[in-house]
Amino acid sequence: MAGHRSWDVTTGPGITALGLAAARTVESSRPDALIDDPFGAAFIRAVESPVAFPVRWPEPGAEVGDRDALHLHGSRYIGVRSRFYDDVVLEAVGGGVRQVVLLAAGLDTRAFRLGWPPGVTVYELDQPQVVTFKDDVLDHAGASPACARVPVGADLREDWPAALTGAGFDADAPAVWVAEGLLAYLPAEAEDQLLRRVDEHSAPGSRLALDHIVQVDHLAADRAPLDELSERSGVQMRSLINTERRREPAEHLRAAGWSVGEEPVAAVAARYGRDLSDPFGRQATPPWLDTRFLSAVLDRR
Repeated sequence: MAGHRSWDVTTGPGITALGLAAARTVESSRPDALIDDPFGAAFIRAVESPVAFPVRWPEPGAEVGDRDALHLHGSRYIGVRSRFYDDVVLEAVGGGVRQVVLLAAGLDTRAFRLGWPPGVTVYELDQPQVVTFKDDVLDHAGASPACARVPVGADLREDWPAALTGAGFDADAPAVWVAEGLLAYLPAEAEDQLLRRVDEHSAPGSRLALDHIVQVDHLAADRAPLDELSERSGVQMRSLINTERRREPAEHLRAAGWSVGEEPVAAVAARYGRDLSDPFGRQATPPWLDTRFLSAVLDRR
């Protein structure tokens, strides 16, 4: 979102949504898979991607090119990240929360692939073009959601709360909010506004989960990590990731009365028994950079 007003699945941040669908498909093919996403491959087949993303983990001894090595290495991280959010969401709905809001949902298929208790509604917010593409592909694949699923076409830099409440969201009832892989694409002011709006529309008992790049502003001065990832991946990361200096999300949320916990990516990966070292011996800069995972609960007003 750094410099884009709108996009589809092959332009701007949309290309990362397509890459994530491929990564979840790769993760699902692994013998030690942390998730099972049977729908990701349908998105890859449905569009002519400017980047040839791999969709399966290679057989032992198979030759792997440099670009595929990067994407395959990154898919192991996406497996960890996806499982983290799966667990946050399932714990929340297991505790009685019945509203799930996926902010910048992209090609996420949690509404279809997770086991949901009765009465759960999943709201999926993203650009209208992305929502339309996603719905068309899933309809063509014959996919049926395992909960009440409500797609909401909205730009997160505009009045998305009005669109969300207009779609049936109840701000007086607890919700679990998911901002997976989102904040790095937002300008600093838009990030602050997003967190304020989540807070304003959260009832006691609500939860929020997100991930963020630690000291993302340092990437403005040190161009090497993003330039390396852009060259090796085929995705122009410098034009996508916003490197403005910003307030730490935990600081913002604690000031608003949320109880916050944070973990570095290594700790989350260790919890799932996943080794995130490069299996191909080529990686200088990790494709996920220096990421922390945050989960927060609004206990009271």
